[in-house]
Amino acid sequence: MIKRNKKGTRALTLDRDKMLLKSKRSQNEIVGFVMIVVIVVIIGLFLLAFYLRRDTVRTESKNVENFLVASLPYTTSCKVDIEPLNIKELTKRCYEKRMCGENDSCVILNETFSELLEQAWKLNSNRPINYYNLKVYYREGGTENGEEKIKNEEILVLKQGNCTGAKTGAEKFFRHGMGDIFLELELCYN
Repeated sequence: MIKRNKKGTRALTLDRDKMLLKSKRSQNEIVGFVMIVVIVVIIGLFLLAFYLRRDTVRTESKNVENFLVASLPYTTSCKVDIEPLNIKELTKRCYEKRMCGENDSCVILNETFSELLEQAWKLNSNRPINYYNLKVYYREGGTENGEEKIKNEEILVLKQGNCTGAKTGAEKFFRHGMGDIFLELELCYN
Protein backbone atom coordinates (compact mmCIF):
# COMPACT_ATOMS: atom_id res chain seq x y z
CA MET A 1 0.00 0.00 0.00
CA ILE A 2 1.25 3.45 -0.82
CA LYS A 3 0.93 6.25 1.71
CA ARG A 4 1.82 9.86 1.46
CA ASN A 5 4.04 11.42 4.00
CA LYS A 6 3.63 14.97 5.36
CA LYS A 7 5.34 16.58 2.39
CA GLY A 8 2.99 14.90 -0.08
CA THR A 9 5.54 12.59 -1.65
CA ARG A 10 4.91 9.00 -2.11
CA ALA A 11 6.61 6.62 0.21
CA LEU A 12 6.46 2.92 0.54
CA THR A 13 5.79 1.72 3.98
CA LEU A 14 5.93 -1.51 5.81
CA ASP A 15 2.52 -2.40 4.37
CA ARG A 16 4.16 -3.50 1.15
CA ASP A 17 6.49 -5.81 3.04
CA LYS A 18 3.53 -7.23 4.98
CA MET A 19 1.68 -7.87 1.70
CA LEU A 20 4.68 -9.72 0.25
CA LEU A 21 4.93 -11.79 3.42
CA LYS A 22 1.20 -12.65 3.24
CA SER A 23 1.57 -13.51 -0.45
CA LYS A 24 4.43 -15.94 0.30
CA ARG A 25 2.41 -17.53 3.10
CA SER A 26 -0.53 -17.96 0.73
CA GLN A 27 1.71 -19.59 -1.86
CA ASN A 28 3.08 -21.97 0.76
CA GLU A 29 -0.45 -22.86 1.87
CA ILE A 30 -1.50 -23.51 -1.74
CA VAL A 31 1.57 -25.70 -2.35
CA GLY A 32 0.83 -27.61 0.86
CA PHE A 33 -2.79 -28.09 -0.14
CA VAL A 34 -1.79 -29.33 -3.62
CA MET A 35 0.68 -31.78 -2.05
CA ILE A 36 -2.05 -33.15 0.22
CA VAL A 37 -4.44 -33.55 -2.74
CA VAL A 38 -1.75 -35.36 -4.78
CA ILE A 39 -0.99 -37.73 -1.89
CA VAL A 40 -4.70 -38.49 -1.40
CA VAL A 41 -5.13 -39.17 -5.15
CA ILE A 42 -2.11 -41.51 -5.19
CA ILE A 43 -3.42 -43.41 -2.16
CA GLY A 44 -6.85 -43.61 -3.81
CA LEU A 45 -5.36 -45.02 -7.03
CA PHE A 46 -3.34 -47.54 -5.05
CA LEU A 47 -6.44 -48.73 -3.17
CA LEU A 48 -8.44 -48.93 -6.41
CA ALA A 49 -5.72 -50.99 -8.09
CA PHE A 50 -5.50 -53.26 -5.04
CA TYR A 51 -9.28 -53.73 -5.03
CA LEU A 52 -9.42 -54.56 -8.73
CA ARG A 53 -6.54 -57.05 -8.54
CA ARG A 54 -7.67 -58.99 -5.50
CA ASP A 55 -8.89 -62.54 -5.94
CA THR A 56 -12.56 -63.10 -5.54
CA VAL A 57 -13.48 -64.69 -2.24
CA ARG A 58 -14.87 -68.18 -2.34
CA THR A 59 -17.51 -69.21 0.17
CA GLU A 60 -18.84 -72.69 0.83
CA SER A 61 -22.31 -73.33 -0.53
CA LYS A 62 -24.81 -75.90 0.69
CA ASN A 63 -26.53 -75.83 -2.72
CA VAL A 64 -23.31 -76.78 -4.47
CA GLU A 65 -22.54 -79.40 -1.85
CA ASN A 66 -26.06 -80.87 -2.26
CA PHE A 67 -25.59 -80.94 -6.04
CA LEU A 68 -22.35 -82.90 -5.67
CA VAL A 69 -23.87 -85.33 -3.17
CA ALA A 70 -26.94 -85.88 -5.37
CA SER A 71 -24.86 -86.36 -8.52
CA LEU A 72 -22.85 -89.30 -7.18
CA PRO A 73 -25.72 -91.85 -7.26
CA TYR A 74 -27.05 -90.44 -10.58
CA THR A 75 -27.45 -93.25 -13.11
CA THR A 76 -25.45 -92.87 -16.30
CA SER A 77 -25.74 -94.43 -19.75
CA CYS A 78 -22.73 -96.64 -19.03
CA LYS A 79 -23.74 -100.28 -18.63
CA VAL A 80 -21.54 -103.10 -17.39
CA ASP A 81 -23.11 -106.56 -17.51
CA ILE A 82 -26.47 -104.87 -18.34
CA GLU A 83 -26.27 -102.97 -15.03
CA PRO A 84 -26.11 -99.15 -15.42
CA LEU A 85 -23.37 -97.46 -13.42
CA ASN A 86 -23.81 -94.36 -11.30
CA ILE A 87 -21.45 -91.37 -11.52
CA LYS A 88 -19.43 -92.54 -8.54
CA GLU A 89 -18.67 -95.93 -10.14
CA LEU A 90 -18.15 -94.35 -13.57
CA THR A 91 -15.62 -91.91 -12.08
CA LYS A 92 -13.66 -94.83 -10.61
CA ARG A 93 -13.76 -96.57 -13.98
CA CYS A 94 -12.56 -93.44 -15.75
CA TYR A 95 -9.66 -93.06 -13.31
CA GLU A 96 -8.69 -96.69 -13.93
CA LYS A 97 -8.97 -96.04 -17.71
CA ARG A 98 -11.40 -98.91 -18.10
CA MET A 99 -13.92 -99.04 -20.90
CA CYS A 100 -17.64 -98.87 -20.47
CA GLY A 101 -18.75 -101.60 -22.83
CA GLU A 102 -17.63 -100.31 -26.23
CA ASN A 103 -17.34 -96.68 -25.07
CA ASP A 104 -14.69 -94.72 -23.22
CA SER A 105 -15.85 -94.27 -19.62
CA CYS A 106 -14.26 -90.78 -19.42
CA VAL A 107 -16.23 -89.58 -22.44
CA ILE A 108 -19.48 -90.78 -20.86
CA LEU A 109 -18.49 -89.15 -17.54
CA ASN A 110 -17.82 -85.87 -19.36
CA GLU A 111 -21.15 -86.00 -21.22
CA THR A 112 -23.11 -86.92 -18.08
CA PHE A 113 -21.60 -84.16 -15.93
CA SER A 114 -22.01 -81.63 -18.76
CA GLU A 115 -25.73 -82.43 -18.97
CA LEU A 116 -26.18 -82.27 -15.19
CA LEU A 117 -24.34 -78.96 -14.90
CA GLU A 118 -26.28 -77.45 -17.78
CA GLN A 119 -29.61 -78.50 -16.25
CA ALA A 120 -28.75 -77.42 -12.70
CA TRP A 121 -26.76 -74.23 -13.35
CA LYS A 122 -27.99 -72.66 -16.54
CA LEU A 123 -25.57 -69.96 -17.64
CA ASN A 124 -26.85 -66.88 -19.44
CA SER A 125 -27.01 -63.13 -18.98
CA ASN A 126 -30.46 -63.26 -17.33
CA ARG A 127 -29.31 -65.66 -14.60
CA PRO A 128 -27.21 -64.83 -11.55
CA ILE A 129 -24.64 -67.58 -12.27
CA ASN A 130 -22.19 -66.83 -15.08
CA TYR A 131 -19.45 -69.44 -14.57
CA TYR A 132 -18.82 -72.95 -13.34
CA ASN A 133 -15.68 -75.01 -12.93
CA LEU A 134 -15.90 -78.71 -12.07
CA LYS A 135 -12.69 -80.54 -11.23
CA VAL A 136 -12.58 -84.27 -10.61
CA TYR A 137 -9.21 -85.61 -9.52
CA TYR A 138 -7.53 -88.42 -7.63
CA ARG A 139 -5.28 -87.64 -4.66
CA GLU A 140 -3.08 -90.08 -2.83
CA GLY A 141 -0.77 -89.07 -0.02
CA GLY A 142 1.85 -90.93 1.88
CA THR A 143 5.48 -91.02 2.87
CA GLU A 144 8.34 -92.55 0.96
CA ASN A 145 11.87 -92.67 2.44
CA GLY A 146 10.78 -90.19 5.12
CA GLU A 147 9.45 -87.67 2.56
CA GLU A 148 5.80 -86.86 2.12
CA LYS A 149 4.63 -87.69 -1.39
CA ILE A 150 1.33 -86.47 -2.76
CA LYS A 151 0.00 -87.81 -6.02
CA ASN A 152 -2.59 -85.70 -7.83
CA GLU A 153 -4.08 -86.98 -11.04
CA GLU A 154 -6.71 -85.07 -12.99
CA ILE A 155 -9.71 -87.10 -14.12
CA LEU A 156 -12.08 -84.47 -15.52
CA VAL A 157 -12.27 -80.67 -15.79
CA LEU A 158 -15.36 -78.85 -17.08
CA LYS A 159 -15.37 -75.04 -17.30
CA GLN A 160 -17.89 -72.70 -18.82
CA GLY A 161 -18.35 -68.92 -18.69
CA ASN A 162 -16.25 -66.13 -17.19
CA CYS A 163 -16.07 -65.33 -13.51
CA THR A 164 -16.69 -61.66 -12.81
CA GLY A 165 -18.20 -61.77 -9.34
CA ALA A 166 -18.18 -63.65 -6.06
CA LYS A 167 -17.25 -67.32 -6.04
CA THR A 168 -18.99 -70.07 -4.15
CA GLY A 169 -18.40 -73.77 -4.18
CA ALA A 170 -17.94 -77.04 -2.38
CA GLU A 171 -16.02 -80.26 -2.63
CA LYS A 172 -16.80 -83.87 -1.90
CA PHE A 173 -14.59 -86.91 -1.94
CA PHE A 174 -14.84 -90.66 -1.66
CA ARG A 175 -12.26 -93.37 -1.07
CA HIS A 176 -10.78 -95.25 -3.96
CA GLY A 177 -7.82 -97.59 -3.62
CA MET A 178 -5.05 -95.97 -1.59
CA GLY A 179 -6.38 -92.44 -2.07
CA ASP A 180 -9.48 -90.34 -2.61
CA ILE A 181 -11.39 -89.07 -5.61
CA PHE A 182 -12.37 -85.42 -5.18
CA LEU A 183 -15.22 -83.59 -6.88
CA GLU A 184 -14.79 -79.84 -6.61
CA LEU A 185 -17.37 -77.45 -8.06
CA GLU A 186 -16.97 -73.69 -8.13
CA LEU A 187 -19.67 -71.24 -9.27
CA CYS A 188 -19.42 -67.53 -9.87
CA TYR A 189 -22.29 -65.08 -9.30
CA ASN A 190 -22.76 -61.73 -11.01
